[in-house]
Amino acid sequence: MAVRGVEDTHTVEHQAALLRVALLVARDAPQEELFNAAAEETARLFGAESGSVVRYVGAERAIIVGVWRPRGRRGLPVNAEVDFEPGTTAMGQARATRSPVRMAGYDTRRGHLPALMRTIGLKAGVAAPVLRRGDVWGALVAGAAEEETLPPGSEKRLAGLAEVVGQALDNDDRRAALAASRTRLVQAGDEARRRLERSLHEGAHQHVVALALKLRVALGRAEPNSEMAGVLRELLADAMETSAELSDLARGLHPAVLTERGLAAALQALTARCAVPVSMDALPGRRYADFVETTAYLMAAEALDNVALHSHATECSLVAADRGDRLDLEIRDNGIGGAAPRPGGGLECLADRADAIGARFTLVSGRGGGTSVRVEIPVER
Repeated sequence: MAVRGVEDTHTVEHQAALLRVALLVARDAPQEELFNAAAEETARLFGAESGSVVRYVGAERAIIVGVWRPRGRRGLPVNAEVDFEPGTTAMGQARATRSPVRMAGYDTRRGHLPALMRTIGLKAGVAAPVLRRGDVWGALVAGAAEEETLPPGSEKRLAGLAEVVGQALDNDDRRAALAASRTRLVQAGDEARRRLERSLHEGAHQHVVALALKLRVALGRAEPNSEMAGVLRELLADAMETSAELSDLARGLHPAVLTERGLAAALQALTARCAVPVSMDALPGRRYADFVETTAYLMAAEALDNVALHSHATECSLVAADRGDRLDLEIRDNGIGGAAPRPGGGLECLADRADAIGARFTLVSGRGGGTSVRVEIPVER
């Protein structure tokens, strides 16, 4: 009965450890947090002196990506590289066999890693491989000062934790693939907008401009006060209005200045056309990927349109700050507030676009407190 009681206790502890790590996976915890937690659960599961998560970088080398050990205990830190021998270490055999392994007797084994374990006072170890999309990515490893600390069967209990960590890595890959797919869709849409802008500018708009020139010539040849001159003046005015509308349409699709001169120049042109005075407190000094610049421009255009049409503001500010790994864009006004994304509206579409490229969109618009539209766009350094 006593043995059965110990087994039940081990089972409960094992299930509790699995649950704690699984909860981290469920809430998409950062990898650093997940790896350190998995290392701690690995050590505490067996009462071992150390626990670690390692990532293989070759047949005989690994990098520690998560670690736990009691305060004051010697050991290697995160990001340390470890050389191991496939046949004389649990870590090496776990990689070679793709199976959990228990190994003892490090005090008599040869090689770099056994010597290191002797130096820090460890005599036995268990390792379970972590699989990522079916390939051996790394391992969970527990090290003990006494062989009895890691009884037979320890490696099988560790395999469950390793499976949960592998699931987290697979989830990260799926999220990254989904994010990349959504970004590609955004980029494809932007490219279609650029092609349409060029078609309008080089096609229909040029025809209207040419028509306006011909009408101007015809008007110059007509009798100034004749009926024909009046008709030509009306036609010329219509042609000029159509030309302006086509320019506005093309600019709304994708402004040429954004492609040719970059985001800073495009934002300057945008604020110059705004009906409400705009102060610019910061502008980026470099170029970004097309979809980043287009997202920032469209966000600013929609926000400034809302300022001009709905806010009753007397002034607003625009900040486009380069933070190195992200671009922060914020448009703030002193209007009446109360703005909210409407289904199918411009702000909702921009919020969806921001989400599609991994950006963070924030709208703050309390009644009487003005409106702040902010987006944080990740960029490559």
